[in-house]
Amino acid sequence: MSKITLLAGFVATIVTLVGPATVLAADSAGSESKSPEAIASVYVVDLVATAAFGAAMNDAGDVTGNSYPDPGCGSSCLPPLEAVVWKGGVRIVLPGVPGLSGVTTTDINNLGWISGFGGPLGFGHAAAWKPNGSTYTPIDMGLLPGTHDSIAIGIDDNNRAAGYASTSSGAKTPFLWSETGGMVNLVTQGFPAETPLGISPGGTVATVGHWYYLGDLGSVIALTPPPRDFLLENSTVGINDAGDQARFLVNTGAENLVYPFRYHDGIWQQIGFAGTGHLSVAGVGSINDAQDITATVQSTGMIAAGPSGLLQDLADFVSAAYAGSALTTVGPINASGQILARMIIGQSGQRLVKLVPAQPCTSNCIQVTNIQMKGKGSDRCDQGSAQAQAKLIVKNEAGVPLSGIRITGHFFDDYWLDETVVGQTNSNGQVTFKHVGPPCVGAIAFLVTNAEARPARTFDRTKGILTNYVIPLP
Repeated sequence: MSKITLLAGFVATIVTLVGPATVLAADSAGSESKSPEAIASVYVVDLVATAAFGAAMNDAGDVTGNSYPDPGCGSSCLPPLEAVVWKGGVRIVLPGVPGLSGVTTTDINNLGWISGFGGPLGFGHAAAWKPNGSTYTPIDMGLLPGTHDSIAIGIDDNNRAAGYASTSSGAKTPFLWSETGGMVNLVTQGFPAETPLGISPGGTVATVGHWYYLGDLGSVIALTPPPRDFLLENSTVGINDAGDQARFLVNTGAENLVYPFRYHDGIWQQIGFAGTGHLSVAGVGSINDAQDITATVQSTGMIAAGPSGLLQDLADFVSAAYAGSALTTVGPINASGQILARMIIGQSGQRLVKLVPAQPCTSNCIQVTNIQMKGKGSDRCDQGSAQAQAKLIVKNEAGVPLSGIRITGHFFDDYWLDETVVGQTNSNGQVTFKHVGPPCVGAIAFLVTNAEARPARTFDRTKGILTNYVIPLP
């Protein structure tokens, strides 16, 4: 259970706690030039959805977030943004909370429960979605007395949600919710009057200045003051069951840039030396039990191996078969090593994907060795069509063309299009796919997602080429 932060910048309350705490910082040039053991040597891409945003992912690889359906109208219409869960690869639209308009999700635990809120931000109710086979039942968590809205920021594997309720003046009170106990004011139980910023699968909660275990008042621990020239930042925190944390601290310089840190046993370790400002994206993805951290810095997906590794560009570990793609935001890493991310595939379209650890195939392999694309467009957006063709060449590891290989691919445009196509290679190892759609939709991209053979062969996504794009011109 972890969350992905897709923020345009940090708009937060800065808590002015400053001190000379110990800070472990490696050479800012990056002393760890090789991939640490905790990070996979290569990742391949599992498509979740196009025109989508991820909120969280659990250890089973189920993802919750928001996505636009494809109504087939290209840029000429805006379909509704739906709150969904991708469970076992199936897209399920979450039901609304009765009496409230709109759904926003924030987390999914390893039992499949989802947290979030119903209604508009600032005027809604914290909510949970309880799984029931392939459907979900919404549960309105309600409000604390004297408050007018509430948000559940996360839910642990005991189905306990943490969040906050707000008054009309903006004062926030932290709460604990369970199906049997309802919403409980954490302050009246003796816990800090600080907004929960993160929760682990086991119920460890991070706030701006403390961390604690839900249900254990004696576990409350104040954070060590941050290093000199830094202030605590009231934004999303990644925390594991042991209380290790991934946070951004804000520098006291004139630009107030934020920098990523690892927090362990009361010690702050700066893990990135490029500050992010308000015009680019920054956010914590997660920290796991090994203290591996995923994060976004300066609109770039990063990863740091625990327990002391620095952040590195995650794109450096993505298979060369996806050359030309870019990771714009990175979310959580789960127990299987899968990483939720948004990835540019094509000229500019961002797709929601899971990066999956992979090993190169050495024998009895399928490799897509080439994708040739051509396209034709219209000079008027109110008539004609955009046409694209993708011609693939498929071979084995020795370079011999393979016939009878069943290829699955996807055409994307810069809007909502996700057209799945399936074809079989001929005797020359070639297969051609064609797309016809609305004009004036920018680049048309193609992504290979699967290759199958009988008798079975291994689809090698660590080599070759699996994506390309074309701009259809008149």
